[in-house]
Amino acid sequence: MIFFDFNCNLTAEQTLARLQTVFGDRVPCKTTICHWFTEFKRDRVNLSDEFRSDCPSTALNNKNIDTVRCMIETDRYLIYHGIRALLGIGMSQIQSILHKHLAMKKLRSWWIPYNMIEAHKTDRVTWCNAMLIRFKEGMSNLV
Repeated sequence: MIFFDFNCNLTAEQTLARLQTVFGDRVPCKTTICHWFTEFKRDRVNLSDEFRSDCPSTALNNKNIDTVRCMIETDRYLIYHGIRALLGIGMSQIQSILHKHLAMKKLRSWWIPYNMIEAHKTDRVTWCNAMLIRFKEGMSNLV
């Protein structure tokens, strides 16, 4: 309706009055209507949201991604606040690095890769077999 009133050469105040007549208290504030009138005067006719990236491009760089990768390889129990303290970037950027770029997820306080490479799978099978041998030989009842 704001766009329609703008095209009918009404002012922002007239548009606000018309909206209040129809919708009562559930209308946008005058500042919002003035903002849209300004946008329409700049020939913005696309009413969809403009593209915004997930996080600043400065936070998602190869240096930060490699640093986080090394930190996870060194300490699988690492928490977000530890990464944040070292790199000085926001939680959303850390989450993007861990989940999108490194394909990691946290399982029982451990960071593990979503898509394990063959070497990871082999290491896990070897470890499981070693634990089974310890259990069968009576060295440990805990598995």
